[in-house]
Amino acid sequence: MLQVTRHISRTLVIVALLGAGACGSSRQSGICGDVSPAPTESGDIAQVEKDAADAWDGRADLAKARAAVDLYDKAIRIDPARSDLRIKGARAHYFLADDHLWFDKNVKGDDKAGDEMASHYKAAANLAEMSLGQKYPGFRSKYCARQPFQTALEQLDKDSVPAMYWYAASLSRYALMTSLVEVLNQTDRIKAMMDLIQRLQPDYWYFAADRYLGAFYTKIPFPTGDLPLSSKHFDYAIANAPQYLATKVIYAEMNATKAGNRELFKRLLEEVVAFDVSKAPEIAPENEAEQKKAKYYLEHIDDMVDAE
Repeated sequence: MLQVTRHISRTLVIVALLGAGACGSSRQSGICGDVSPAPTESGDIAQVEKDAADAWDGRADLAKARAAVDLYDKAIRIDPARSDLRIKGARAHYFLADDHLWFDKNVKGDDKAGDEMASHYKAAANLAEMSLGQKYPGFRSKYCARQPFQTALEQLDKDSVPAMYWYAASLSRYALMTSLVEVLNQTDRIKAMMDLIQRLQPDYWYFAADRYLGAFYTKIPFPTGDLPLSSKHFDYAIANAPQYLATKVIYAEMNATKAGNRELFKRLLEEVVAFDVSKAPEIAPENEAEQKKAKYYLEHIDDMVDAE
């Protein structure tokens, strides 16, 4: 089952990457409407923010992760003009999907978790997109006028990187879980945003742009990819941010498997499992989730990498 699911996922990625030139966006975030909407809920915004931050600190627990999502959503309803709240909300939605719900779907085999994952990735992408529209009127104007996305991106600066990253990362995950059409529609904009992040702030989110490019070059040029170039990007991200375990997990999942390199696959994932998460307390919940993924992949190594 894992092998079939992995094959389908990779097929979607390949088709998406070949779809350069596909355009369009659902623009469901509201970015092309009123970006300073009236509150739809009343409350003590300071207290709600505090409660959300407290829940976020305990996000390793599923109930608290869900509470963080709900509280950030509530804070946005109270103060919908706050672009910074939308970034925090996007990250909370993304974490719930990529960590807790990933485990429920892939390890527990809960099919409903997959649908919920997609909904949270979509919510995260919409929140981050709206955050960009609120903070950068020039981006919003050109984006909503359907000018080339690259033209809209020219309106952004370094301060846009957090919103841009959570937008790109969430949109990528949502598209892969949705349909080939959505993948084709979004590939160009995701790559363009990651390229811009690499230019504006290459170290953002533990060298996220290099991590993305490492994955990208396992597929392009089609069909072989450029695995040495992929490895170069992954290795660079690891060398500069070894504490962020997702880089090694993705490296193993996408590069080592395609290369048929069991030794690399095992080494990367065993390093993830052995890592002391207390060395990076600010991302300990994320790293604990990656350790669970690594253990799962190691248990299924024969499904993911050809036996020697």
